[in-house]
Amino acid sequence: MQPQDRLVRNVWLLSLLSFLIAALAGFLYRYGMLWQLSEWIGFANLRHAHSHLMFFNWVAPPLLVWMMVEVMPDGGERYIGKFAAALYTMIFLGFLSFPLFLLYGYHSVSIGSASLPLAAIVSGLVMITWYWFSILWYRLRAGAKDSLALSFYDAALIALLISSLGAWGVSVFQFTDIDAPLISSAMTHFFLGVFTEGWVVLGLLGMIWKRVGEPDTAMKREWLWLPLLAGSLLVFPFSLNQSVITPAMHMTANLGLLLIGISLVLNLWLLFKQPRFNGLIWRTVAALITLKVLVQIIAILPFNIWPGEHGLRVLYLHILLLGITSIALFELYHAGRDWIAKLIFAVAVLALLLTLVMISGYWPAALASPQLYRWVAVAALLPVLPALWLFISALRSETTIFP
Repeated sequence: MQPQDRLVRNVWLLSLLSFLIAALAGFLYRYGMLWQLSEWIGFANLRHAHSHLMFFNWVAPPLLVWMMVEVMPDGGERYIGKFAAALYTMIFLGFLSFPLFLLYGYHSVSIGSASLPLAAIVSGLVMITWYWFSILWYRLRAGAKDSLALSFYDAALIALLISSLGAWGVSVFQFTDIDAPLISSAMTHFFLGVFTEGWVVLGLLGMIWKRVGEPDTAMKREWLWLPLLAGSLLVFPFSLNQSVITPAMHMTANLGLLLIGISLVLNLWLLFKQPRFNGLIWRTVAALITLKVLVQIIAILPFNIWPGEHGLRVLYLHILLLGITSIALFELYHAGRDWIAKLIFAVAVLALLLTLVMISGYWPAALASPQLYRWVAVAALLPVLPALWLFISALRSETTIFP
């Protein structure tokens, strides 16, 4: 196996291991709604540990390593070690953040005479590895052949770097005595909005276009990625408390959702014309992207439904990160094999999403089961089993995972 292929394979395996750990933490969170957890496990800390491991190690390294391959020149073995150092450091810090968030959350820890927010510090170090990777990537970017995938990667990396500004703001607040919860919340949700709607969606679409091939269209390619990038910068007010949103902020967030929706519809329209965008797995991904657009339309229309409500927010993030992103990543990394495991995973994810709909606050009370939260806990465990199957398959494979 060539050094580049080995790096891609190792990054995927480590990311898959992160997914399994984070998914088990998600199950434990739902389990804790039924039975009391150990005293040292706090619900908020468990949620932070789960989400940060997903962000840092599941929806970052697998995308970044594809970006690396896109710009790697022929005979570029001397660059592999540099990228490997950045990616392995990133993943190590991502793993380190999990126990720190689980034990302490964002709270400071006394170390000698100092009091330090260890989890926030490690989060900051993770973001520094994003910059490290970006410097390496842009050194090679100029020599790469232009493609639609590369345009998406450019936009995705810009979104990732911009999102870090919000996260830095949250980290800095940990070291101050300033009591400004609204500002801290706005920074947090700016990070989440740009990271999910910008970095994740743009990076994933770049990977998909790399797999299915260039579209045959006279449309300007910028319409496929530029509205997504611009919209991701505008949508964060929807995650804030509705009572603090001004009319101008509301209109700005609506514009962001409109831009994102237009771009996603255009991408879907062109993807369905591609012969390689076929099969049940890709149709499931397309259906979930369509659902994402419909949820955004509902948020824009005057239905008095606020996307920032906890139940809806959790459902939406799982549609995007567990549904669209995770199903697509398994299909991209295990192309042409492990079809049964990928199908079982997709079905398990759909079952989990259905249970999240049931606890979103908008499920009819007459249809609620007395054992609802038992089903929620069981559904949270379901994706772990096929994901473990795919992890073992990748671990036993002697060939490269990258197509």
